[in-house]
Amino acid sequence: MRVLGGREIHPVNTRVGGFYKAPDRVALNDLVSELEWAEQATLEALERLAKLEFPRLERDYELVALHAPGRYAIESGRIRSSSGLDIDVRDYTQHFQELQRPHSTALHSLIKLTPESDPREYLCGPLARFALNHAELPSDLFSAARQAGLEPACRNPFKTILARTVEIAFACREAARIIRAYVPPTEPSVALPPMAGEVEGHGASEAPRGLLYHRYRVDSDGLITEAQIVPPTSQNQGSIERDLWDLAPELGRLPLAEATLLAERAIRNHDPCISCATHFLSLEIERT
Repeated sequence: MRVLGGREIHPVNTRVGGFYKAPDRVALNDLVSELEWAEQATLEALERLAKLEFPRLERDYELVALHAPGRYAIESGRIRSSSGLDIDVRDYTQHFQELQRPHSTALHSLIKLTPESDPREYLCGPLARFALNHAELPSDLFSAARQAGLEPACRNPFKTILARTVEIAFACREAARIIRAYVPPTEPSVALPPMAGEVEGHGASEAPRGLLYHRYRVDSDGLITEAQIVPPTSQNQGSIERDLWDLAPELGRLPLAEATLLAERAIRNHDPCISCATHFLSLEIERT
């Protein structure tokens, strides 16, 4: 026991992961047919989306995503980049850093490929995952992507919607596979008793918007003494701003309403979580 902020803090027994109650197998089985329908509906939507007219923009992104041989990495793997970075998750902070930019209230994350290289912005998310992990997709889904006009070398951010749709179809199939193989566990979660001394853990997973990194330091009482969470928002922020910069000539040629819509679309390419915020985008165009 120790005193923290005037309160007595007792060691705690923590449980991590899982559920309060393990899902029932019979109830889960009822979802399989719905998931199969959803996968087919998603592939049909992909065919329609492929007919959209995409703005012409190509960027030489540094792409970053989890990678695991033999599977399309989602919840674990090593961190890879398109320039050859290949590191364990615990080495994340040696190559990535978050900075506060004077012009923004949002943190910006940068990558250093080597200790000597200059830090630069990078991109994570569907386009990065597809480019770095397309060989791990089921062959028919990869074929569907190519038929829709999505190639591994694609660097058009507006085609992110195609990669995202392919991933939705894959997620439906993967969920059905997991359900078919599901065996209820003996315990719905894992016990994590207090340990002697401080311990530190690292983890990374692929959220819809991109890589999500966590680091926690826990003391002998089971209390978190230090935590770091790096969401996709800060990691993609620099690339979003660079997309808008490269779109500026086109924005300047459009009427204000159309230019505002195109700028909003550019933001949504990478971060649908702030799609509502883009409605507050204030765009001013000075014509000379």
